Amino acid sequence: MRIFKTLLVFVSAAFAIAAISSPASAQATRTWVSGVGDDVNPCSRTAPCKTFAGAISKTAAGGEIDCLDPGGFGAVTITKALAIVCDGIGGTVLATGTNGIVVNAGDQDRVLLSGLDINGGGTGINGVRVLKAKSVVVRNTLIHGFATPASHGISVEGPAAVTVAGSAIVDNTTGLSGAVVSGGDNLLAGNGSDGKFASSRARQ
Repeated sequence: MRIFKTLLVFVSAAFAIAAISSPASAQATRTWVSGVGDDVNPCSRTAPCKTFAGAISKTAAGGEIDCLDPGGFGAVTITKALAIVCDGIGGTVLATGTNGIVVNAGDQDRVLLSGLDINGGGTGINGVRVLKAKSVVVRNTLIHGFATPASHGISVEGPAAVTVAGSAIVDNTTGLSGAVVSGGDNLLAGNGSDGKFASSRARQ
């Protein structure tokens, strides 16, 4: 009887620990970042994260990261279906000496980047580097300052349908590299070489 009671206590404790720890490790379909956030937070609206890299690990595939207020949210590599939306807020990615946003997701994953200011600071490599995804849409975004000899505003290097709409790609060594489709209302200016859109018909 004593052994049975001890076992019952052990099993009950194990279930209690699991019940406490499971919610903390669960990924949310929507997370938030803030200029005054902290990546130790759960990235909720009331306890936002500080960076996109911190938030992406807590965001479920197919989910969305939103900006609560203006801030510099850092470079990030996207490896799953995801939307990053900062329209009207001022979500900045400062990418000196590195890539701003790298997309290396699954071949069925859709990625949306909206309302961002991706700044290479003169030494950044690529503003948006696409290695693989089903589709990538860059919308209402400024990409600038990627000015090393091999830099690009947007570089498409693998299979993905990439569409750009309502965006400005300016003051880079090369504006566009690879197959990029225009969704309309884009500005290519001040680049060493603008590159060109593959077509003006949006696709996803």
